[in-house]
Amino acid sequence: MSLRIAALGDSTSCGEGVGVRVPAGRTWPALLAAGIPGARLHLLAGPGARVRDVRATQLTPAVAGAPDVATVLAGLNDVSRPGLDPAALAADLAAVVHGLRAAGALVLVGRPHDPGRVLLLPPSLRAAVRGRVAAVCAAVDAVADDPGVLVLDLAAVPGVPDRRAWDVDRLHPTAALHARLAAAAAALLRSAGIAAEPPEVPPLPPAPGTARELEWAVRHGLPWVAAHLGGVLATARELGAGRAVGFVQDGAPGRRAGSGAWRSPTAARTATRP
Repeated sequence: MSLRIAALGDSTSCGEGVGVRVPAGRTWPALLAAGIPGARLHLLAGPGARVRDVRATQLTPAVAGAPDVATVLAGLNDVSRPGLDPAALAADLAAVVHGLRAAGALVLVGRPHDPGRVLLLPPSLRAAVRGRVAAVCAAVDAVADDPGVLVLDLAAVPGVPDRRAWDVDRLHPTAALHARLAAAAAALLRSAGIAAEPPEVPPLPPAPGTARELEWAVRHGLPWVAAHLGGVLATARELGAGRAVGFVQDGAPGRRAGSGAWRSPTAARTATRP
């Protein structure tokens, strides 16, 4: 019997961004499925999806497909858009994970990295983004007690802090980083008893040069900002006003202020190397 895999989430899983694209067969869920003999992938992730969108539009078809394994990677669109509500996000993520677990799936949920490490942001905005990322990380950690939930910590995947791992927009993984994510995910599945072979991991490509960045900005970045100006300005106001949410200490998501180092109780099941 073939293993059924459902991939839920945003553009980090489907490979489609604004003016950037990784072929479907080279996305990390596809590479993960390719390393499992007979596995069938149901790719439900879509560009721009927030955690609430995953719950509203992807959970039902995922459950209907009776997956054996489900991957869930979302949250950075919540970080980059206005009106982030940590409690609502946590509730939506819990509903997704618990719904998949109730359907009998082993769930691999992604813990996001801090994009401020590769984006060119002023220090004040970088701190605000870090706080929002910490809120998403806290929501992931809150669902990680279930032994049927594995945590893929993107911040611990080799290459993530390297500018060369990201496409010209500095938000979407290159094919090389997709391979690293798939390798880390395969290691997690092997720890759960599933025979998953990691893909071949290519070297990181050269970082996009200034000419490529300017071309992307003119053709894709600026038109996107113009089309979504209201939301962009609202997010900028929130970040500029210091409305960072979540727990941040010593500049590291996943640490509660005033309580020292804090990580998920499932840290032993969290991938740190592919």
